[in-house]
Amino acid sequence: MAISPRNPFAQFFSFMCFLLPSLAEPTDKITSCLTLHNISNFTTYPNTENDSASYYKLLNFSIQNLRFAEPTVPKPIAIILPGSVEQLINTVFCSREVFLAIRVRCGGHSYEGTSSVAADGAPFVIIDMMNLNRVSVDLETETAWVEGGATLGETYHAIAKASRVHGFPAGSCPTVGAGGHIAGGGFGLLSRKYGLAADNVVDALLVDANGRLLDRQGMGEDVFWAIRGGEAKTIGTTGISATFKGFYLGPRSSALSILDHAFPDLGIIKEDCKEMSWIESIVFFSGLSNGSSVSDLRNRIAVEIARDWGEKYFLNNYDRLVKAKTIIDPSNVFSNQQGIPPVSCLSQPNSTAES
Repeated sequence: MAISPRNPFAQFFSFMCFLLPSLAEPTDKITSCLTLHNISNFTTYPNTENDSASYYKLLNFSIQNLRFAEPTVPKPIAIILPGSVEQLINTVFCSREVFLAIRVRCGGHSYEGTSSVAADGAPFVIIDMMNLNRVSVDLETETAWVEGGATLGETYHAIAKASRVHGFPAGSCPTVGAGGHIAGGGFGLLSRKYGLAADNVVDALLVDANGRLLDRQGMGEDVFWAIRGGEAKTIGTTGISATFKGFYLGPRSSALSILDHAFPDLGIIKEDCKEMSWIESIVFFSGLSNGSSVSDLRNRIAVEIARDWGEKYFLNNYDRLVKAKTIIDPSNVFSNQQGIPPVSCLSQPNSTAES
């Protein structure tokens, strides 16, 4: 996805149980189809314990909510790592050819498991985007293309390597995938001044369920609007104490003056504040250990029922999101339990009854 000249830099590709012996056939079929299309970077559900090490290492590599790594949680028939747009298109084709549900994983920070499991028990594959992680920065136009598998850390590192005076308003966790982050809006430390990450996207490339590669013009404005926040997920945390790190865009002297006037009881002194560049602030807020550098940022360590929650969450945008989903994915290929359904799913109960 390409971002606005005012605030450089982001692009992403958005597309937008234990296995029983009966699943051997789809495993063989997906293997055959991927091989036929010259895709070799994948692993399938192991038949023996000796085959399991590489499969589980890849499966659990970026799962952030460890409950989805439990042995009782349904596992994918295959984990596929496309390395090019062509391979991505063929991976989607093969998955549909074998009638397998698709889960797309960018950084693995889907705490609801929507990138790791199929809640309805259907056989599925994970398309892991980690090899589609290239970031191309163009300082002349002050834009960048960021592939969906790039993490925020990889994105920030590429921007900082190209320029000392440019930045991008997105989140502070370096291992979050750019594709999922921007698709959910993308809130960060610069958002109060520059908006969400999604607000600064000026173009995108989208692989749809039929294997078409669409840019902003090709997908249309409704779909382009929908992929920039329309599939946002909510994350909640609880605790008994909290530590707050403040962030001020300006010199330290101004920040101290404001804090002394607004919160005199805090007793903030000069030594409590540190002036730094944008990229240094990214490292500071990233959660990396003390002494970490900019280079460390690259390390990856039924529809009416849906309407009930969808209208509460998306308010008046729900119907427009359904319209966009219907335009780009009428068969609901890219689905999960919290996804926006197309009109075809909305009408399915009535169609079944009439038939």
